[in-house]
Amino acid sequence: MLFPHTTSRRLAFRPASSRDHAEVIRTMLRTGIDNVSPTGRPGNRDLSTCDAAFLITRRRDGGLLGFSMLHGLDPAGHVKSGVYLDPERARLGVGSEAIYLTINYAFAMFRIDRVIAQTTEATFGSVGLDSGNDTATAVLRDHLYFRGRHWDLHTFQLSRAEWEQHVDGDLGDVLGPGLHWRRDPNRPYAAS
Repeated sequence: MLFPHTTSRRLAFRPASSRDHAEVIRTMLRTGIDNVSPTGRPGNRDLSTCDAAFLITRRRDGGLLGFSMLHGLDPAGHVKSGVYLDPERARLGVGSEAIYLTINYAFAMFRIDRVIAQTTEATFGSVGLDSGNDTATAVLRDHLYFRGRHWDLHTFQLSRAEWEQHVDGDLGDVLGPGLHWRRDPNRPYAAS
């Protein structure tokens, strides 16, 4: 059983609402992905239409780094995810940490079999991918135009079975000492 962790060593997720709409738009514009709507409907980026939406903050001081969203939950057992970090505020490594928390939350909270994410090469470095990455399940060539050029849109999928293997394997010490994806973060853990 997976538990919905909303904190890690460096990050804390806080519920987001439609009051945060303007900051979401500013963050997306700074990242250069203003063409990709988190709700899947062009022109509609209202956080209240998401299945889950979080402010991503620094755990040590509460500073806002970006947003995490799950949207488009469908009867086939799929949900789309989006992690949008302000490049001026986020530091190396927090992108992967935010993605892990988002994916785990999706599998812990929803009866789904697959999490789907889309990105361009512009954000590969922040999540540990390189431009030669071939793990995308689909690539739409020259699909987006920003920062003065066309970019390919890469679609990635992760199944529940693959995630279950990751959490039982080595994800590093993302959550912090004594914490595990399969343990309730709200209950004290006594070492055996």
